[in-house]
Amino acid sequence: MARAAGPERRLLAIYTGGTIGMRSERGVLVPGKGLAAVLRTLPMFHDEGHAQACGLPEDTLVLPPASPACPDQRVMYTVLECQPLFDSSDMTITEWVQIAQTIERHYGQYHGFVVIHGTDTMAFAASVLSFMLENLQKTVILTGAQVPIHALWNDGRENLLGALLLAGQYVIPEVCLFFQNQLFRGNRVTKVDTRRFAAFCSPNLPPLATVGADVTINRELVRKVRGQGRLVVHGSMERDVGLLRLYPGIPAALVRVFLQPPLKGVVMETFGSGNGPTKPDLLQELREAAERGLVIVNCTHCLQGTVTSDYGAGTALAGAGTISGSDMTSEAALAKLSYVLGLPGLSLDGRKELLARDLRGEMTLPATDELRPSLRGSTPGLGVAQLLSLSQGWAAARRVRPVVTVDASGLNDSRSQSPPWCLARGCLRGPLMGPPAVWSLGELLGDPSTGSKCPFLLGRARHPFPPSPRQVPYELPLPPGPQERQARTWVSAGGWQALVTQLMGQNQVVACVLPGLCSQGWGSRVGLGCGA
Repeated sequence: MARAAGPERRLLAIYTGGTIGMRSERGVLVPGKGLAAVLRTLPMFHDEGHAQACGLPEDTLVLPPASPACPDQRVMYTVLECQPLFDSSDMTITEWVQIAQTIERHYGQYHGFVVIHGTDTMAFAASVLSFMLENLQKTVILTGAQVPIHALWNDGRENLLGALLLAGQYVIPEVCLFFQNQLFRGNRVTKVDTRRFAAFCSPNLPPLATVGADVTINRELVRKVRGQGRLVVHGSMERDVGLLRLYPGIPAALVRVFLQPPLKGVVMETFGSGNGPTKPDLLQELREAAERGLVIVNCTHCLQGTVTSDYGAGTALAGAGTISGSDMTSEAALAKLSYVLGLPGLSLDGRKELLARDLRGEMTLPATDELRPSLRGSTPGLGVAQLLSLSQGWAAARRVRPVVTVDASGLNDSRSQSPPWCLARGCLRGPLMGPPAVWSLGELLGDPSTGSKCPFLLGRARHPFPPSPRQVPYELPLPPGPQERQARTWVSAGGWQALVTQLMGQNQVVACVLPGLCSQGWGSRVGLGCGA
């Protein structure tokens, strides 16, 4: 991010409609034409004397000097009015593709772009544009208003002026949204109020900039330009995506109908940290949809926070084939899903891998030492989903004997210098069976203070039972022999792993999740099978 240089900065303002230019007809607001003519009459938006002195064309306006100290620095802008104008409730991917293509056509003529858009779907528009515009090296800012600019008391003038000044004075190579003196990353915002001027918030990322008596730029948050590649507009966004919000008691039959073709991807809004009902019929519908290639992204319906695997109910959804949406807003997740599914030549696994990556700053990836287990729809994850669906409460859970095994395939890896003992280090997280949450380290390992073991576990707790049972250090040395061959399941998801193995025999079913961290640097094969 840098402050714009040069005495003149030229912007293109794309007016799509929205409240800011609306007029009242028969008692209701409808999109109003001629916004440029209105702005020309407002001294804060147009310096007529300077325009005449410079011989500017009729379609070009110029702002007064932003600072008395720099009277020669001017922001000039052209208003391009779309035909027809839209209430943003009628905006779709088709209109947003047209906006992106307009930016592409004029990319070489202007230093930055302001998109004047209705507020109802502005967060969707900002998210979609952020994925459409690849290799963006110029500022793109969406803005609008809660009250028309013609009204005596309105927010439209402040919002539009702020967007023009920021786009004209700073190079912020992102799709942004400016509202109520704050500049947000576009794919991080959501609309939170229908009437207040502070209509938007960015729940999981601070503003990129704040405007007051001074302009404060959070430089460490602004994304850096990577290379000098030309702007690429991805217009082939997948339209057959949807949004499904879970609610208590949602029928499996309703979910089944929703997930039918031609739907190719769905963002599923879940409870809390990514949890949902564990009813067997509902999980089965999700599992069958995922198996036939439907991509399901799990996003929390909470305003703040992220999807985790802390609860059995969340693990069950992961086991049914859902992909964690981390801390993405539903708007960003839907836009990202549309973008990824629209990319040509990718396998299903390749698309899932892209969805799990941060592509445009839309999600916060946890630090290495904070990553939580994720089953990512793996075979072990399906076992957990089945286990939870079969569980009928604590009485049934008590009859399940926990079996913890460590994959020892690292012993046979040609790159490994492992001795004939495999040592996994990490944290055991619990309780793991969900409500009633009564599984503890003691029930899984025996007595951790004395190091006693359950019948199928070779290992010991490194420390006495800590105050919080949510995170317990462990060491599990695994000697060669029958135990080594007991489990060969490898979960390939990078970072912390969830290893769950279902063993055949008398109640020998895994009832715990072990995240492990590989210290050997084996890339995507990080897992519990790391050599000591």
